[in-house]
Amino acid sequence: MFSNFQNLLILAQAEPAGQQGGFNTLLFIPILFIILYFIVIRPQRNEEKKRKTMIESLQKGDVVITSSGIHGKVVEFKDNNESVVLAIAKDTNVTFNSSTILRKKEKEKEA
Repeated sequence: MFSNFQNLLILAQAEPAGQQGGFNTLLFIPILFIILYFIVIRPQRNEEKKRKTMIESLQKGDVVITSSGIHGKVVEFKDNNESVVLAIAKDTNVTFNSSTILRKKEKEKEA
């Protein structure tokens, strides 16, 4: 993939006979970074902010899913909310870093 990108840069720098294209090359690189920012970096930052807000709003009794796919109910917080104790089965509690909480599972409505 890197070689394809490198070939694209070489083609972008190639100039038709008798024309000067140094200015075009100088414009191409910042425009590429701006596009990269809006397509990749900005959405990723927004998702991380939402996830961080969700983790900070967790309360005892919330059902969560960890990044490893374990479903559990929040039992307690430790180490200034750096760790979360989850009940994953009857009489089975496991401690996870808060950063491993992927999402909060929606509570099911009883019929």
